[in-house]
Amino acid sequence: MADHVFEDRVGLWIVDPTRGVGRLQAIRAFGGGIIRDLFLPRTATRAHFGAVRKAGLNAHLYEAVAGLSAEAYVARVLDDVATLQPGAVDLDIELGEDAPMPAFVEAVVRGVRAVRPNLRLRLNFAPWKGFAVPAELLATDPNLYVCAQNYLGNMDELLSPVDVLADLLAHRAPPYKATVCYAAACTVLGSSGRLRTLPDLSRAHRGTIYQDDLMADTGLL
Repeated sequence: MADHVFEDRVGLWIVDPTRGVGRLQAIRAFGGGIIRDLFLPRTATRAHFGAVRKAGLNAHLYEAVAGLSAEAYVARVLDDVATLQPGAVDLDIELGEDAPMPAFVEAVVRGVRAVRPNLRLRLNFAPWKGFAVPAELLATDPNLYVCAQNYLGNMDELLSPVDVLADLLAHRAPPYKATVCYAAACTVLGSSGRLRTLPDLSRAHRGTIYQDDLMADTGLL
């Protein structure tokens, strides 16, 4: 179910849908059952989505830009939504350059909305991309959300979730629509430990973990 996804629930990105389905019981048990939403890649099948729902979890989709133009990305997202029928979609918008991002983001949201006006969408940004927050669209679209990642590409350093969230809020993202995408395998900033993800999520009861393979590699699953 899409209700409240991105607001007051914890989610998890799944990298390989077959491995992810094989971990459903461990995922359900993590943190006393804190994870409610699984985000599957476009390589998943309707059977994978069905298995997630049968396990009592909510099945959603994530889509990376992967070098596509805004128009091509919108077309692929809409095609995958029609095929897989997810509850919600996480739009992983990472571009090679910063300058095109605001226009790209607006074009994507408007393109999806032209066909799917009520689909729950979240814009998933790399850290410090608050300048691309579409503040006016977030203010007027009840089903549009945004999050920022608190990790770098090499997963070596955990960025403060407070700081990356503050960057979104500074660019007028509504507080109840802005969350953090936490890395499962980052070293905690200023520490040699790797377990900050769980206490942060347990305290906030919202946000998303990236991703199940990294959780398994670090002994969290």
